[in-house]
Amino acid sequence: MFKKLSTLIFSLLIGMSLFAQTNRGILVQENYPSELSQLIVENKIDLTQLRKITNFLTHADITLYDSKILPKRKKAFIRNIKHLSEKLEWRIYNNQLVLKEDVEILYELLNFDASFKQAAGSNTPTKATWQEKIQLYKNSKKSLQLFSYLKNSEENQPTDLDIESPYWHAVKNQEKMQNQFDFLAKSKKINAEKNMVILFDELSYVGSAPKIKALDLDYDNEWSLKWGDEVHTDVLGSRIFAALGYDVDHPYYYGKDKLTLIFDKNATVKNAKQLVDSVEFIFKVDLTPFISTFGIVNTLMISKVKKLGPFLGFEYVRFKKCAIEGRPDRVKRIGSIVPNQLQNYNRKELRAALLVHAFIGNWDTREENTCLTTVHDGNYNYRMSGIFSDLGTSLGVHVNSFPADFKVGLVNQLPWTVFEIESNKITLKNSINAILKPYEIATYSDLKWMAKKISFITEDIMKDLIEEAGWPKPIAELYFNKMASRRASILEAFDLVDTNPIQFNQKLTIVEDGITLIKNGKLIVDYKREDNPESFLSTKGRTRNYGN
Repeated sequence: MFKKLSTLIFSLLIGMSLFAQTNRGILVQENYPSELSQLIVENKIDLTQLRKITNFLTHADITLYDSKILPKRKKAFIRNIKHLSEKLEWRIYNNQLVLKEDVEILYELLNFDASFKQAAGSNTPTKATWQEKIQLYKNSKKSLQLFSYLKNSEENQPTDLDIESPYWHAVKNQEKMQNQFDFLAKSKKINAEKNMVILFDELSYVGSAPKIKALDLDYDNEWSLKWGDEVHTDVLGSRIFAALGYDVDHPYYYGKDKLTLIFDKNATVKNAKQLVDSVEFIFKVDLTPFISTFGIVNTLMISKVKKLGPFLGFEYVRFKKCAIEGRPDRVKRIGSIVPNQLQNYNRKELRAALLVHAFIGNWDTREENTCLTTVHDGNYNYRMSGIFSDLGTSLGVHVNSFPADFKVGLVNQLPWTVFEIESNKITLKNSINAILKPYEIATYSDLKWMAKKISFITEDIMKDLIEEAGWPKPIAELYFNKMASRRASILEAFDLVDTNPIQFNQKLTIVEDGITLIKNGKLIVDYKREDNPESFLSTKGRTRNYGN
């Protein structure tokens, strides 16, 4: 399926050379890893083992794994698995030896199998236990000392090698970097309009940020509508990951009255008051400060927004600010891209993602915030893609131990630099709550490879991505200066020449209407708190109602 993948990808998967080719193009087994050795016997695919995996992934009657409920299998996912399996069965039927493309399909099936098993129980809302919270706290502390590297310690190792894979794609030039997020969205048929109208679908019970599920007007594509401290940060974090070659979820910021949520008369939640009551019951957050207007759709509203026409007389609500995240019908989410059952972690592109997390200051790096997906490109053509998800817990994070709480998007909490540099040693300053295997084994050369990608981000690209996040201008200006400074610190850590230098001012001062908002690079006034109910200064997060 992935014709551009080379044998080198598989050496990265298992850290050794797996195959040698004969002059007839048939791959001869040297030392298959345990996962593949169960499927390949004497250079032929084991039909029994293949059907065992296929049956597990496609059979609707198999509802449990490890006593946990499996997610519902989407039709497109089942079609994809059957299509892959049929290709291999044809090879078996013709008594052919294993080819490189067969190994690619087998790895794809193994990834889907492991990811689907990892997702078992994910649809059952659960709160983190005290033990889990303690482990997150320990990881946060440990990570500040763990990621240290000797400069130039691996200069003999290649750092420029670009390896196309389901987890990373080279973004060839700076124009594409600037537009990569939109390119990915278009390929998935995601269309976020300037003035958005969506329909209430159902309440969400997962995560800690207040959110609900909604639908497009065509009732096909889903959206996750959220409020609070991630409505800016998720937008920027996702766009930076996309610009650097990773697939992502697609969040969009909407300012005052730019998004209209329509309530279906037959829905469980029928108006703004019931929405407020439901969100407070589930997430303990009062949505009232985030609401701008509500009422009944009338002809005046329809004259301004034509798409409201079919909803004359329906109740609606609009917000001071919010964000929506696309859940397109052609993308089927499965489970993590780095499940423990496979050695997927031994890949440069996944190891190098550690530096991108550090660049945006992302704290929440748990396994469930990655997602393996199957994407339908049309004409029954499917592809596997790994997504970095929920990148909003970034860009200035404050973690409170007691009471347990955290807050993101606090610009003063975001350091001006990414690395501490001492003589010949560099140490990442970013705290993360989950130390996944790819990050634990990341090397100096892995991070330098990504640092070179970060060096291609120009001033125009940075400004454009920050503008999409929708921060008020003074806050956006401070973020721009901080991100430019953090970019420079990354290049300094790896002794890279900056061919696209971005000027920044760590002593930035901004005065608006005679009031000093930012002084010496620090926000000192809680900017327009009524318009920004999540607050850019208060460290009280979602469990304390953002201080409202």
